[in-house]
Formats: sequence, structure tokens, C-alpha cells
Amino acid sequence: MLKKIIRVFFNRLSAVIYVLLFLFFAFNACRKNPFITDEAAVQFTATIVAHVDDRASGTTWEEADKIGVFMFESGKKLQSNTIVNQVYNQVFTFYGDRFKSKANTYLPAQAVDFIAYYPHGTITDDQYAVDVIDQSNPAALDLMYANNAKAVVMGETNIPLSFERQLSQVYIKLMFTNGEKSQYDELEVMMPNVYTQGGFDLAKGKLTVNSTSKKAIKGNVTDNNDGTVTIGFTLLPGEKLSDKKIQFLTQHGDRFTWKLPKVPVLGKGKRYFYEAHIDNGSAGDGIVLSQPFLEIPKMESLNKGEVFIQHFLPDDQKRRNYAMLYDKTKKMAYWVAYPMHKSYLGNAKRTDSWQYDPEISSAFQPSLFKGFGSSAGYDRGHQLPSADRNFSTAQNKTTFYFSNITAQVSRLNQGIWANLETKVRTWTAQCDTMYVVTGAMPTTSTNPAIDYILDNNKADIAKPKYYFKALAMKKGSNYYTIAYKMDNEVPSSTKFEAYQMTVNELEQITGFTFFPDLKATQKESIDAKIWK
Repeated sequence: MLKKIIRVFFNRLSAVIYVLLFLFFAFNACRKNPFITDEAAVQFTATIVAHVDDRASGTTWEEADKIGVFMFESGKKLQSNTIVNQVYNQVFTFYGDRFKSKANTYLPAQAVDFIAYYPHGTITDDQYAVDVIDQSNPAALDLMYANNAKAVVMGETNIPLSFERQLSQVYIKLMFTNGEKSQYDELEVMMPNVYTQGGFDLAKGKLTVNSTSKKAIKGNVTDNNDGTVTIGFTLLPGEKLSDKKIQFLTQHGDRFTWKLPKVPVLGKGKRYFYEAHIDNGSAGDGIVLSQPFLEIPKMESLNKGEVFIQHFLPDDQKRRNYAMLYDKTKKMAYWVAYPMHKSYLGNAKRTDSWQYDPEISSAFQPSLFKGFGSSAGYDRGHQLPSADRNFSTAQNKTTFYFSNITAQVSRLNQGIWANLETKVRTWTAQCDTMYVVTGAMPTTSTNPAIDYILDNNKADIAKPKYYFKALAMKKGSNYYTIAYKMDNEVPSSTKFEAYQMTVNELEQITGFTFFPDLKATQKESIDAKIWK
């Protein structure tokens, strides 16, 4: 009897052990593969055809790549009433060697077609929004489309998809000599005036470009670890790039422009390769010292304490706001350069959001939260006016950075200087683009001594002796220029016209070269009809 009891006990114990072992292995198997799919569930084997990029080559995908899949009645158009089993933009993730879905999808009794795209995103009315303004992650811009899975019937659970790229790619290999590359570790490269947005119709497999979306975009810079860098741009097909000037800006303020050679109209899914080089810090292969933007004055080299600062719009980081040449010892900007266009102007209210410039240590900026309270008669004068950036509240706030502020005589600031600023906005509405350089100089050719004024912390900041404004108006393909200079004192005239001069004359006074991409003849005269 005892032997029987012991035998039954061990039999039951063995059964329990078998169950526990089964659960252990089953649990660990589940942990290794998060996509436990029924054998009959739909899976996709996807290939990338024709064109290769750095992220995916041939049939190579990265684990966790996601595609969006649509299953609809075979032979019908993709639309809401033809979708089968609610498979509309369903996510399939690459795992192992196939794309699988956590929510199993099964083929119906009827034949179906499939459309798929990469990378997965939000779909509105069968439209995939394309926006290439942010080039920092090329894989996220690599739009691919598959529409080859037709009349799939029950039993075909491993379905092949053939993806084709829909956008274009331009690569520029930039080479340096004599170890010069170390000076360009924070290189910024801009492609000016290209289409940035569009919509891809998944039902038609067609891309439509937004004709009003032209902007400058910053390329993706990759260190090749061989003394060269590659700048990549993902662009919308159909773009015309022939003779377009690519703009290079280094961390030291060096600027280069390189004109693309004759380039065919960009084709869908195609890649284009070019080479350029910089020798011993000077330009080669058609690269010339130039400006990243027309409004920025020429800077051969910066003195100790001087820094070049480029601000982009806080609500559109790829679109320029303003740039400046700032002196950290004098705690003021010599000039602030910015474009003016109707897209910068709106109805946002003045914020009075006085604050330090986030691009400069506060130790090198004046503290002006309370204005020039100890020095009556001086205003916190904007170089970039508050009213020139009122499209949004966020944009307006950037005009109140202390780096943009100087000690300006109140009756000048609130009088004819303000009238001139208003007139610039009027002229802006009458042209394509207005390029503006506003400056403040603490010395003159006859008086090199610097006067100081106290900030809120009783620290000295330089006080300007005079202000200037250089303007370049673009109308069609023509440019027109004019300049103004006013001493930082109560003005003797009530009309700003009394202080006008040519840009060339202002260059002689200040020592700066304004609008260096314009010809000298374009800066030597004033067209009275334009500047009336």
C-alpha cells in the first residue's frame, strides 16, 4: 500500500514538472519573439528595387522598420468603401526577415489587392503628407511605395511587396587638404529656395508638390572618417537645381558658395553625386567665398570677443530669423541682419518678453530687465524691430533678446528712427523681399573712444555713437539699395530722408561690406522712384 502511494505521488509530481517545463519554454519563446502569429496570418516579404541608399540596400531592412498596409477589394480603387477587414494603414513591423503585424490579418474568401508604403505615418483621405524641411534623419524621408500585390487569394500568407522610392537624393562630397577638415566639424550647408512639401496619393501612387512651399533647407552632414564629409539632401522630384548656389557656413564664421553644375530635372527615386573641395582654407572647384544669405555683411575674420550668431525662427527652425555680429566685451551687436517678407508680418501683439539671448552666455550680455533706469533719456532700442517679427508670439519674443538691444536716445528711438522702421515695412509690402542690415557703432573714424552706460547690474556696456540701416529691395530679378545713418542724439531734422545715403557711402563710413553678392554698381546710386 505504501509503495502504491509513493508511486502515485511521483507520477503526479512528474506531471507537474512536465507542465512547469512546458510553461517555462513557452514563456521564453514568447519573450524572444513579440510577434506570435498564426500560421495563416498575412506576412510580407519586401524588396527595395532599382535605387540604393545608405540605410537600406536591395532587400535589406532595419529591424523595427514600419510600413503601412491597405487591403481592399481586388480590381477596385483604394477608398473607404473598398477596404476589407478594416485593414487601413495597418502597421506591419520588420522582424527577422519579414514584415508582421501584432494584430493578425487573415485573407478573406474574396481576392484582394494590397498597397503599402514606408515609413509608416498618419494618412488623411488616402494622402501621405511629405515634408523634407528637416533633413536630420534621412531614413524618415525615404518615402517608398508598393502596389504590386494584386488578386491575392486565401492560402497565400507570405505576400511579396516590391517598393520603389518616390523622392530624389543629392549628395555632395566635400574634400579638404592639409588637415583643414577639423575646422569644419560643425559645418552647416544650405540648399536655397527648393520645394519642401507635397502630398502623396496612395490610391494613385502620385506625388503632388505644394507650389508655395519653397524654402531653404539644411543638408544632413556626415563625417566619412577619411578626411571628407558628405552632405545629403532628400528633395522632391521635378526640382530644377541647375546653377543653384549651395551655401556653406562654418563654426568660425567662414562662408562659401558653390554653384551646382548643370543638373537634370530631379527624377523620382534617383540619386545624384557631386564633388567639391576646399584647399588650405580657400575655395576650390568653383567654391567661392560668399554669404549664406544676401543680407549678411562680408566678414573676412573676426576679432577677439566677436562672434557671429545665426537665429532661426523658434516655430520653424529651418527658416532664418536674423543674424548678428556681436561683441562680447562691449556687450552689443555691431549689426543685425535679417530678411523682410510678408510671411514675417502678422497680428501678434508686442510681447515685451525681455530676456537673455540663449545663444550667448548671459555673462556677456547686458542685464536690461528694467531698462536704463539710471540713465534717463535712453530707451532699450531694438536693432531688429519688434514689429518686424509679429507673425507669431514666439517670433516676436526673439526680438527682445538683450543681444538685439542697445542704449538709444529716446527721442531718436521714438521719433524719426521709428518712422524709418515703419517705412521699411511699407516698402516690404511693395516688393518680393527686403534685405535689412541695422547697425550700431560705438566709435567713429574721428572719435575712437568708447562711451559706456550702466545696465541693471551696474555693469558697463558700450553706448552707440550712431546707428545705420542698409536696405536691398528685390523686385523680380532686380535689386535696389539705399542706406541711412543717424547720430545717437536728439535729431536735428524731423524727416528720415535727410539722413539717407548710398550703400557704398555707408560702407566707406562703417568699414563693412553690405550685400556682398551684389555688384558695386548696384550700391552706388539710389533710384528715387523706388524709394519714394
